Amino acid sequence: MNETNPIAAIYCLICILIFVVCYLGGKKRFLPRVAALDKDEFGLKDFFPAGYYLMQKLKYKYNSPLDRTLRRQLKELYDPEFTDFYLQTYWAASATYVLIGFFLSGLLALSGQYSMSAAAVGFGFILAYVGLTDLKSKIDKRHQRISMDMPDLTNKIVILSGAGMTLRGAIEKIASELSNDRPLYEELSYAVRMMGRGNTPEEAFDRFTMRCNMPQVRRFVSVVLQNMHRGGDDVILALGEIGAEQWEERKNAARKFGEEASTKMLFPMMLMLFAVIILTVAPAVMSMNL
Repeated sequence: MNETNPIAAIYCLICILIFVVCYLGGKKRFLPRVAALDKDEFGLKDFFPAGYYLMQKLKYKYNSPLDRTLRRQLKELYDPEFTDFYLQTYWAASATYVLIGFFLSGLLALSGQYSMSAAAVGFGFILAYVGLTDLKSKIDKRHQRISMDMPDLTNKIVILSGAGMTLRGAIEKIASELSNDRPLYEELSYAVRMMGRGNTPEEAFDRFTMRCNMPQVRRFVSVVLQNMHRGGDDVILALGEIGAEQWEERKNAARKFGEEASTKMLFPMMLMLFAVIILTVAPAVMSMNL
């Protein structure tokens, strides 16, 4: 029987102790925060009290350039009022992944698997990094869905405005009829509700632009606000031009998506070809050996 390395035993004890202290220290204080999180989005949320506690003890200020970038991204993905809440949550999640990595590292070191122990620490830091940078991919997917819906929205407004409705009336009609799980229409509906509660169009569409932070959305909002202030029929012409440009962008995006899909299929097709070659050649090679 192999003797336990005393250094590995001490390392394991330290890793487990740090994790347990952080988890128990944060369990009572941060459990309500954890309960408010979506289990599907944060699969390891039950361990997040440890990360919250560690970030608190480190006295992290959440004011670095990275934090400013994360705040801007989080304002698009979540209600802007809860930006700080989710910023702290993502940092707590990353801290939790690092703690779990050290926890597993200690157990692996105790069993003598030192290379795997070092890999566990690295894996924890990789998960922490991915957890923070994954926001960019979520934003890109959201922007893709918005860009696909923008031409339809613009054209509907042009049609309704051309039929005699005011611009605001057209927007309210579209928002009431097409409010669904599409982010563009959800944000448009929220902007309409804000104006209904007495907010100015500027306030409503400023939030709309912040939640749909894309050049074509900003241009669309600029035309809409100008019409609400000055009126006139120029808005139909301007929105028609914007709609035509958006359709071209949508076709280019669809073409790019198709090219990317065909590229992604190349590797599986090569594997299938390789498997077919093996199945074809193997019997012949085996018969030659006989």
